[in-house]
Amino acid sequence: MPYKEIFSEKNASAVSLTIKNSCEFSEFKSSIKVFGQFTEVPFADINFIGLKTKKFLHFGNNRSILMNYLNFHKKDTSLRKIIEIHNRPYLFNLAISTVRNTPISLHFHNDPTEMRGSKTISERIRIAKNAHAVYFVSQFIKDRFLDGIGKDLNKFNNLYVLQNAIERKLHKQPKKNKEIAFVGRLVQEKGAHVFVQSIRSLVKKYPEWKFRIIGTSKAGNEKLKTSYEKKVIRDFKALGNNIEYSGFISNNEVKKMMKTLSILVVPSIWEEPFGLTALEGFCYGAAIIASKVGGLEEILEGTGLLIKDIDEIKLEKSITNLIQNKKLLEDYQNNSWVNYKYNQSQIVKKQDMIRNKIFNNFYLL
Repeated sequence: MPYKEIFSEKNASAVSLTIKNSCEFSEFKSSIKVFGQFTEVPFADINFIGLKTKKFLHFGNNRSILMNYLNFHKKDTSLRKIIEIHNRPYLFNLAISTVRNTPISLHFHNDPTEMRGSKTISERIRIAKNAHAVYFVSQFIKDRFLDGIGKDLNKFNNLYVLQNAIERKLHKQPKKNKEIAFVGRLVQEKGAHVFVQSIRSLVKKYPEWKFRIIGTSKAGNEKLKTSYEKKVIRDFKALGNNIEYSGFISNNEVKKMMKTLSILVVPSIWEEPFGLTALEGFCYGAAIIASKVGGLEEILEGTGLLIKDIDEIKLEKSITNLIQNKKLLEDYQNNSWVNYKYNQSQIVKKQDMIRNKIFNNFYLL
């Protein structure tokens, strides 16, 4: 796992949650070992090995984690194994030049063309040629990987879309409260400021509704640190009495809130790779208003209310329409509940099939 990811209930962000969810339902659960930055209280029931890093010269924290893992790898007597690297293509390139006797796969959670080790066409072709599997959290991210590859495309049958997933454990559509929320990192690209600007008049106009923001600039932060998030929350708190700022909360607390949330707003102003927050709202039957960008369009097309070139005026209009039209609001909530198709227990079957294929092809040669 990348160094910045903390594999714990309290501090987990998207990549950690995706790995945790996948492990929970995999047929290989008992044999999977997750390596990442050391944390004192990792997720329970998953074999996590925390690695302490030393940062010196050009030897950064991510590379330190890989080198520590490779020391473990040399001593590991397992007869069959696959190394899966998440979201660090430059570490994949280092690993394939070091490890000769083990298949290696790479997971992309972000745009490959913006990541060290996969920015150029030649780098991405090298990855496709050497990886036993390359996974992408959305078709959008896979398309970004293939951008410019052209005639070489048909050479590769090891590129897979493997969406993020959340297991729906509710058996009955939950009752919703009059609550609207932004949930996510308080950074410019997530559009928290667009949400705040869009509800300036709505907070006082609809006092029976509660408007919420949950998050900080970084998973696990208990205090506001950046000038951007401080301004967003200062502006938000000045809007009225029917607002609530919760800061960063654990994923279990987010899920509890999602059960009763009426409207989830995801106003991203960048090409969102997937949108795990949107998926959480989808899972729990919230009406979702989101930007028509990247992976969000892929997840929510035909289910959520998508806004092209989102701004505060368009968002305010969309929120108002749902507040004022109870039937329309319930229709979007029902769409989320009925059309949900991202259960982890189903999606991990695809990954396990690919893993079994790799095992059979690599170790039976």
